[in-house]
Amino acid sequence: MDEEEKLGGFKRFISSDPEVMRRWWRIWVIRNGNAIGRWLSRRRIIRDTKVNTEALVAACESVLYAYREAERMNLQHNMAVHRVGLYLLTVSRDIASIKVDLLTSHDWWLRKLLARNVALMIYEVDMQKVTGAKFRAAIDFFSPPKKLKMDLKDALSNLTSIHANAKSKLKVIRDYTIAHRDADAMKQYRLIRNINEVEVIRIAGEFFSAANLIVPLLVELIRESSGMHHLLNQYAGKKRFKNPNRKKK
Repeated sequence: MDEEEKLGGFKRFISSDPEVMRRWWRIWVIRNGNAIGRWLSRRRIIRDTKVNTEALVAACESVLYAYREAERMNLQHNMAVHRVGLYLLTVSRDIASIKVDLLTSHDWWLRKLLARNVALMIYEVDMQKVTGAKFRAAIDFFSPPKKLKMDLKDALSNLTSIHANAKSKLKVIRDYTIAHRDADAMKQYRLIRNINEVEVIRIAGEFFSAANLIVPLLVELIRESSGMHHLLNQYAGKKRFKNPNRKKK
């Protein structure tokens, strides 16, 4: 078929019954709607992700600097607090690095692969480990105001609850398509094919919304620990010096 015949066929098509044209366009939009949506949203997602990533990098660098200073002076309790913040920032930075392709890549297999990785990362978060004995010892050592202590406890409890809910939703993806492989290859393929990557990101977003409530509380706790008496007590290994600014009851 030469170019003239192709052009003639196209002209006949566009001049056909309007109802046929409307039906054709509806079919085309249904088949390609998601791809069009990803294409249209890619620039916005790239812009938003860039801003968020820059903020995450700056926060990571700030915590790393504070941690290294605490490490240099052997301030074990300060290090325990910084580790919690750095742990959450690292997970958030990992996911931010792949979010754009996860939501907008034209390659559906890549989108499913990245969604599987996000599911695995969120599932494997272990806040119990990072907020374990050393972190609790740091809180006891710094003796923060009762309100700060309760707010931190409530925020961690809320994060634990939301994480447990996220794990239940992501368990099948994690268990059968990424952390382990199902022996039934067809079952595994169907699970991968049916992953809703937008839903995976939404679940991750719920987790980080709860995690973000903890960060300012950690900053406040570090501010509480910056008094000279806390530094001297950590050097001494015991509470020998009292807070000169704390009012006597």
